Amino acid sequence: MMGPAMSDAKAVLHRYLQTGRDALLWKLEGLSEYDIRRPLVPTGTNLLGLVKHVASVELGYFGDCLGRPSGEPLPWYDDDAEPDADMWATAEETRDD
Repeated sequence: MMGPAMSDAKAVLHRYLQTGRDALLWKLEGLSEYDIRRPLVPTGTNLLGLVKHVASVELGYFGDCLGRPSGEPLPWYDDDAEPDADMWATAEETRDD
């Protein structure tokens, strides 16, 4: 059973993460598919890649920490993965994914 301090910490963390997610998705509203995929830095990172990165890190981190792995293959787990494979969207990935 969780005490009040633990449930408050959980609520604060949930609100913090949700606020960050909402802000990131808000930045993509109204942008074309081209604009969300267009790399603006030499590494090739694009806005859709940032969404992919945030989702992948949360999925991997919380799955591992809570002992509930998702079973989804994470971009950086492959032996031959690019170092920043989670920072850009592949041609097959869409904003609906």
